[in-house]
Amino acid sequence: MARNVKIGDCAPLTESRLRRILDGITRTRVLVLGDFCLDIYWFIDPSRSEKSLETGRMTNPVSRQRYSPGGAGNVVNNLVAAGCRDVRALGVIGDDPWGREMTRQLEHIGVKTEDLLVQKERWATLAYGKPHIGKQERQRFDFGNFNRLSSLTAETLLGRLRARVPEADAVIINQQVRQGIHTRGFRQGLVRLMREFPKTIFIADSRHFSESFVTALLKINDHEAARLCGTVRAAGAPVLRAEVHSAARELFARTGKPVFVTRGSRGIVVMDDRGLCEIPGIRIRGRTDTVGAGDSALAGIGLALAAGSDTVEAAQLGSLVAGVTIRKLNQTGTASPREILALVRESAPAGHAGPLDPLGGRRHLS
Repeated sequence: MARNVKIGDCAPLTESRLRRILDGITRTRVLVLGDFCLDIYWFIDPSRSEKSLETGRMTNPVSRQRYSPGGAGNVVNNLVAAGCRDVRALGVIGDDPWGREMTRQLEHIGVKTEDLLVQKERWATLAYGKPHIGKQERQRFDFGNFNRLSSLTAETLLGRLRARVPEADAVIINQQVRQGIHTRGFRQGLVRLMREFPKTIFIADSRHFSESFVTALLKINDHEAARLCGTVRAAGAPVLRAEVHSAARELFARTGKPVFVTRGSRGIVVMDDRGLCEIPGIRIRGRTDTVGAGDSALAGIGLALAAGSDTVEAAQLGSLVAGVTIRKLNQTGTASPREILALVRESAPAGHAGPLDPLGGRRHLS
């Protein structure tokens, strides 16, 4: 690998520029295509348990319950919270209570759900029942593991997407589970569709099939980026900085599309036709909860691009959105414009009135 040679800092955002981006986000139109999941929380209170007459076993009384969108639904939640007023969901749900709850949740925050298709046969809404006793989560109940996307549903969904793309500023593609919408045939059809609209911003975040989205900008974590380039690290083991740089360059060389490699607390690496740029992580005081942070970063990146920002500004906003959400414990958090600006002020040195230091970065030359 070529030695990194600094050719200048990635321009840090000023607060005025950040405000303009956040204002521009309110006028963007974003499509989210992906695996819409529902997280189901059952909180069990054994104090009201009784023996079942039918089975002779003790029951699990649910004292309260809570539902929240996950997967592509979490991306949508983050888009709306950050100020986007025109979000459309494209995906597949089942003809079941979880699908109806998913639709209700999304419509409640103003998301357009006409293209959330119902497949009545061989499809269950991707839903995850999480029983809790005290602070401990017990064995999960998973719905949708045996899904089979029909060819008719796949064709209809691609047709709906094709009809919507001309009115969108950006299309965010989420792939969360193997048993979701992204079958081999669907992925191939999606790539063909993206080639029909070369001027549209498509950005993909895929847990299992990143190599399939060769026509999209790629948001990917460091472990997956390294794996695609031949380096495998154990879960929890850090991916070395040099390995991240090498992977970002190689992935960009393969597709010619910008690549965003997220590194958790170590920030985001961006590779585009101007070279490689490192956006440092934001120091967060206190406890953190990283569940959903990748979705938050993806939403911030996608919104900034939709609002006309370049890749570096997009990565900077993605880092800020994730920085807000990880401070929200025991929930899949979102970030409002007010919270984003507050984090910037909190992170900047006391009395600092210039460019926002926490959002700067280093540009390198291959």
